[in-house]
Amino acid sequence: MKELLNKFYDYLLTEKCVAQNTLLAYQRDIVQFEQFLEQQTLVRSFDHLTPQHVKDFLKHIRLGLGVSAKSSSRKLSALKTLDSYLSKYHDLPLFTMGVTFPKLPKQLPKHITQDQVKTLLEVAASDPSLLGQRNKIMICLLYACGVRVSELVALKVSQIHLEERCIKVHGKGGRDRIIPLPGEMIEMLQNYLSHTHTYLLGSDSTSKKRLAGYRSTDYLFPVLYAGKVSHITRQAFWRILKEVAARSGLMHSISPHVLRHSLATHMLKRGANLRVLQTLLGHEKINTVQVYTHLDIGHLRELYDKYHPRA
Repeated sequence: MKELLNKFYDYLLTEKCVAQNTLLAYQRDIVQFEQFLEQQTLVRSFDHLTPQHVKDFLKHIRLGLGVSAKSSSRKLSALKTLDSYLSKYHDLPLFTMGVTFPKLPKQLPKHITQDQVKTLLEVAASDPSLLGQRNKIMICLLYACGVRVSELVALKVSQIHLEERCIKVHGKGGRDRIIPLPGEMIEMLQNYLSHTHTYLLGSDSTSKKRLAGYRSTDYLFPVLYAGKVSHITRQAFWRILKEVAARSGLMHSISPHVLRHSLATHMLKRGANLRVLQTLLGHEKINTVQVYTHLDIGHLRELYDKYHPRA
């Protein structure tokens, strides 16, 4: 099984071009399935697996471990992808055929209001330090462009095209997309690249060697880890965002994903259609953004009640 799994992981990276985080998620889910097979069954090879083994695994993690329906669905998706690969490239029998995904509760995406976003950005801009200005740019870009947090932290200077007023984002599955930049964001990025970016990791007292090494980096949000220049991590940005949100007086939970949903909500209320949102947010399928249709209808109801002569 190990040899086939290693080939599968190579396939995900080379053929499917999945992101590193996606690969790690697949590995965690499949390892959990392997552990279940070792502890609960006598199966030690893929050609002896049946759909019942998968059903028993899903039952085990739901009832025995308390795993949510959403997480169970993700684990089944990983197993189905593995199953499809083994069937196509190694002629093994399908072991997930007929196994259905758990029914997921309908959850509306969380978002904050435009006034709350304005307050958040104002608080972020109130810190005049180098790191404060970097944090402001990151939060502004997250909302202005609707990028995923993994896309944001990995941005490079070479992906910023100020003359064309856009950025090029490397998204999920190796898919690139072009995102327009608002005029206000253009000026902010120009100032950041001219007055902040160059000095984030160095100062006049820093060794010339370290400064030279830093200035050659292409990372838009660089940091030093173990003496090496890399980009800021997702976890570090989460902490920054939560701290700024707390100073903004936002009482409920806020995350990078909440800001992404907030942009989609605000654009939809201003007349953007789902195709625009699909392109902007980088979703492969339009049904991924159809969760926002409730907002469209709800906003239409408000306008109807307010302006219709017979409402």
